[in-house]
Parts: sequence; structure tokens; C-alpha cells
Amino acid sequence: TETPVPGWTGKFDVSTRNMYLGTDFSEIFAAQDAQTLLVEVAEAFAEVEASNVVARIHAIAHEIKTTKPDLIGLQEVALWQTGPFDPTQPSANTVAFDYLQLLLDELNKNDSLHYEAVSVLTNLVAEAPAIGPQGLFDVRFTDRIALLVRTDLTSKDFNVQNVVGQHFATVLSIPTPTLGMITIPRGYISADVEQNGRTFRFVTAHLESFEEQLGLPFPIFRFAQANELLQGPVATSLPIVMVGDFNADAEDQFDPTYQLFRAAGLLDAWEEAFPDHSGFTWPLFLQSPFVYTTPNERLDLVLTSAAVVTQNAAVVGDSDIAPRLAMPSDHAGVTAGVKVPAP
Repeated sequence: TETPVPGWTGKFDVSTRNMYLGTDFSEIFAAQDAQTLLVEVAEAFAEVEASNVVARIHAIAHEIKTTKPDLIGLQEVALWQTGPFDPTQPSANTVAFDYLQLLLDELNKNDSLHYEAVSVLTNLVAEAPAIGPQGLFDVRFTDRIALLVRTDLTSKDFNVQNVVGQHFATVLSIPTPTLGMITIPRGYISADVEQNGRTFRFVTAHLESFEEQLGLPFPIFRFAQANELLQGPVATSLPIVMVGDFNADAEDQFDPTYQLFRAAGLLDAWEEAFPDHSGFTWPLFLQSPFVYTTPNERLDLVLTSAAVVTQNAAVVGDSDIAPRLAMPSDHAGVTAGVKVPAP
């Protein structure tokens, strides 16, 4: 009889982490003419550079090394690229910041802890010209979500199978004066995780967030995307653990998306562990990652089916830190220890 891998007794530690793309696109979307667009794109990329990307991602890696989750759902896993201005074709092919590679490089420096991205889903890809001190140049932004798995514990008793990355059928398109209609893909990644006969489905997702900026009275896109999750990867007889930035405030009793999840029978791991504590995760800052603000919404969640037992939960990366040191993200992360039932 094989000795089980230490620690693998049906308990899994999971995490969700929004990495913060580094800027805000609202001014780009609002640009009324080509000259303004050039300036706004340049300013947005300068904000990314000034946000202390490498230090921020090192801080996220430190959180992961400390909490050691087995499965991690990542959102806003940005890829920023630049290149010479070319009005005839995309030219921004030089990597400036690859958030995923930076994180994996930092995590995997030590052989005792190792993570792999088992799936990466590419969402929005957008390229636009900018103007700087050296003249015109192009900037490309790629938005991704990713599923990381801790592989230093992996044996034949721990398998990740049936990995699916899927875009939602419901997508928001934003009309802009200079860039035309911008469609923003969103999606989820699901995987079936098996260990010593126990199998559950892990899902990570990032739901729509731009509806509020458009002044829509009801989050119809986010609500519909949540419903796609319930009718898609969550519609299984397997136990469910779902993590993500759902952009639905769990502390707002009238939030329709969160209430949809709860009405479907999903449990909130934070509520299970700390029913009397708010656990706010957003916003940790508004304009600058160097200026901390107290969060007042809980958007980053670990949700489970009733068969899964939450044993503990924690909010990470949510406190004010030393002056002049950027917050890792405008979101805090959430970790949870969950117990998956034996077959």
C-alpha cells in the first residue's frame, strides 16, 4: 500500500487573487479625438510602469509562499507589450511586463514549493498608439485569467483533469469615440481535481465590472455570466469549489449576482468561517497603489457546494504597508481550507 502524500487527506487550500492590471482605462475609453487618445494611452502605460509591478508581484508571491494554497485562481493576469508605431498592423511585440511569468519565476525559485499554470484563458487584447518623449509608439494590453496548481505535492494520487477554459456567451461592448466598439471577453476555467478517490470541481472566474461605469441600473451582464457558471461548470454532481473576482458585493444583501449564487445553494467560505466579520477585499486604493484606502466591499470570494466543508479562511494583502511601497493590488486575496467529502 502506498503511503499518501503528507497533508493530502481530503483537505485542500485554495486561493483567489486579482493581480491588478496597473491602470484604469476609463480615460482611454472617453478620449474624444486622436491626440487625446495618444496622451491617455501613454499616461496609462506610465501608470503601469510607476505602479511598481515587480515589487507588487513579489509581494503576491510572498503571500502564496506563506499560505501555500494547492489551487489558485488568478484574475487580471496582465501582459503589457510595446513596439514601434505602425498604423498598418499590430507592432507591440516586446514584453514590458508579463505578470504570469514574473509570478511563476518568483514562486519557483525554491525547489520546495512549485507551481504551474495548468490553464490560461486570454480575454481582452487591445493595442493602441501612444506618444512619449521619443515620439509615437504602440502599447498592447492582454488580459488573462489563470489556474495555478501546486505541483511539488503532486503524485498519482493528485490529478487535475478535464481542464476547460471558456469565454462567457454574454459579453459587454463599450462604444468609444476613437477606438470604436470595444468588446470585453470574460470567462472561467474549470478543472476536476482527484485525490485518493475524492473528486471535486474547481472553478475560477472573473465577472464583468464595467457596467457601473456605463451607468447601467442593473448588472445584467454580470448576472447573466453568473447564470452561465451555474448552468455550465457548476451544474455537476461533483462537489464544487469556485473562486474568483465576481465583482458582486457579498456584504450587500441586495446584490443580485451574489444572491443568485446563494439561491443556487452555494455556500460562502468566508461566511462559514467568520459569520460576524465583513472580510472586505476592495478597494485597497482608488487612484494610486501608493495611497491606501480602507476597503468597503467583498468582491473576491470562495464559494462551495453544500457537500464541501470550510475549515478556515483568511484575507491576505489587505492592510496598509510602509510608505512609498505599493499595495500588491487594489484587491485583497482570499484563501480558504476546504474539506472534500470521501466518496
